[in-house]
Amino acid sequence: MLADTSTRSVRWQAGGAPVDAGWAVPLHDKVESVNEAISNLAESGSWVLLYSVQRDPEYRALLDQLMTEILADTGCSRDEVTWEDAYIFLASPEAVTPYHIDHEATFLFQIHGNRTANIWDANDRSVLPDKEIEKYYIGDLNAAKYTIEKQSKAAVYALNQGTGVHHPSKAPHAFKNGDVYSIALGIHFCVRDCDRQASVYQMNYLLRRCGLKPTSPGKSQWRDNLKTSIIGMFADKKPKTKHDMLRSGFKRLTAPLRVVWK
Repeated sequence: MLADTSTRSVRWQAGGAPVDAGWAVPLHDKVESVNEAISNLAESGSWVLLYSVQRDPEYRALLDQLMTEILADTGCSRDEVTWEDAYIFLASPEAVTPYHIDHEATFLFQIHGNRTANIWDANDRSVLPDKEIEKYYIGDLNAAKYTIEKQSKAAVYALNQGTGVHHPSKAPHAFKNGDVYSIALGIHFCVRDCDRQASVYQMNYLLRRCGLKPTSPGKSQWRDNLKTSIIGMFADKKPKTKHDMLRSGFKRLTAPLRVVWK
């Protein structure tokens, strides 16, 4: 996995960034390789994210087992799951995972070390406005913005070895490591209802750019259905990645407009 240094396989960043840094964090200038960052994790001041570890057969079996248990506990049907993935997160002491949102729901399992998890309510629009969600779904992964005023609204969990936490789709979250290095396993999955809602947010972004005031998702079923259908007409029918599944329809629909927008 480490031989593939593309961002689809490995993300490696300095661990000392502030909580509002987003994903544009430079590499540690004293650590020459991701291998060094991992082998000297206690002192390298790094965090490393290994994506799609189910490419390894043993992790594939583990992902299948955990998804079976998660779906049984949540009552979600496997037919509703549109994408699933497993990742390993390794981080140095005191490393910060900046505030952000994800489309997928996540169950995070702490394997080594301790961390503090801050998770916000995805449905609280004073924390996560519609405009931030819309920008996220068109491709701005730093769209959700942390402010100190939001901190008091976070649910705070202490994660130690053998514990875990769940953050739902779009729930803002941030993590801070304790005084030893951390290893965690994450299980990501997307469901059809959230995918449809993503399409509504994408259409709402487009309508807002046209000077209109779109209806938020869930307020009008027929409007939501229409917006989803429009995005769906342009989307990849057999997407190969989560990015293609989420954003291919919007990208094709808006391709003629991008020159004008710029």
